[in-house]
Amino acid sequence: MYIPTLNYWLNQKKLNKDGLAPIYLRVTVNGTRTEISSKISIPIEKWDSKNSKVKGKQPIDIRYNKQLADLAIQVHQSIDVLIQNKFAIKASNIKLAINGELIKKTILLEVYQDYLLHLKGRIGDNYTHSSFEINHTTFDQVKEFLIKEKKEDLPLEDFMNPFYLRLELFLKKDKGNQHNTVYKKIERLKSMFKWAYTMEFAEKDLSRKFKMKRHKKEIVFLTQEELNRIHELSLLTRLKSIRDAFLFMCYTGLPFKEIESLDETNLSRKINGGYGLIFSRKKTNKNLPEIPLLPQALTLLDKYKEHPKRIREKKLLPIPSNQNFNAYLKEIGALAGIEKSITTHTARKTFATTVALRNGMSMEVLSKILGHSNMRITQEHYAEVQNERVNEEFEKLNITLNQKIS
Repeated sequence: MYIPTLNYWLNQKKLNKDGLAPIYLRVTVNGTRTEISSKISIPIEKWDSKNSKVKGKQPIDIRYNKQLADLAIQVHQSIDVLIQNKFAIKASNIKLAINGELIKKTILLEVYQDYLLHLKGRIGDNYTHSSFEINHTTFDQVKEFLIKEKKEDLPLEDFMNPFYLRLELFLKKDKGNQHNTVYKKIERLKSMFKWAYTMEFAEKDLSRKFKMKRHKKEIVFLTQEELNRIHELSLLTRLKSIRDAFLFMCYTGLPFKEIESLDETNLSRKINGGYGLIFSRKKTNKNLPEIPLLPQALTLLDKYKEHPKRIREKKLLPIPSNQNFNAYLKEIGALAGIEKSITTHTARKTFATTVALRNGMSMEVLSKILGHSNMRITQEHYAEVQNERVNEEFEKLNITLNQKIS
């Protein structure tokens, strides 16, 4: 049996334009508390704080007191509704029930739409429009899945492991998504459930029970010897700028979108000599530390000082569309005798492995340059390369120690 504690009070600090103060009902139950507006406002002197009622015997006074009594009855009726529908008995749910929002706010798609509005409001403040669009696409596909399941009005609490498993199968079979793409979409859905728990739409975090592992993908990168082969190619004019832009990515670790938009405002003269790049990641809106430019990268930029696009648009490199860029890279790879599938992303991997880790850069610094949100992401991607480097360092140490002994 759940017996709530009810207290009426007059909020004298919230006077309306007529000088009237609103009456609230404070509800406490199971260690939770909320305040519900009675939608009644009265002069301060009309409130009987000792008996929690409106003073006077005028018809309006009697009507107000009846409304207050009816509100108390609604609280008890709402508890019955919560019990019947197996909702948590807590003050916030009582308030939702009284306002007619309980069912609406706990339906999965309704809450998911509220979550999208929350994300949309964050755009421009540590959140990007492209991230919002990705989340919206996931919502559309979850909605499509629920329609197929004939569960458009599914309560949050009912989306348990069997639904996650069927959603995983739906995304793979019906939508043609690869395993790691499905993993990312389900992680976005789980983020919505975490938010719903924080906002008290759910009694507990319903996302924690379902576990899905990301498949470890093979890292495709170029060796230094392969980089040299590309660098030494004699190419037609149409391929030279593509080759140089790709090599620039290999020596900076920047993704295609950043390279494509680089202009002279991103180039900074360093106090201790040389140049660096300053900008924020387009994907995350996260400011990166200034990236010093290696001599190889600076040489590539110098080649295009007089290029029309550099003069006209102030762009550091002349870049075509990503689709054409990758097509040209395949052609360059074939000319260099490289059998690996080369894309713009290969350059980023090449920087991390061949240029950075293989030459002694720490995982912590690499993580910052790549713009990862935390070092765990970098470690997961490049753990094997790091392990190889550890073995190489121990071999060097072993040789050094043996030389000292002998």
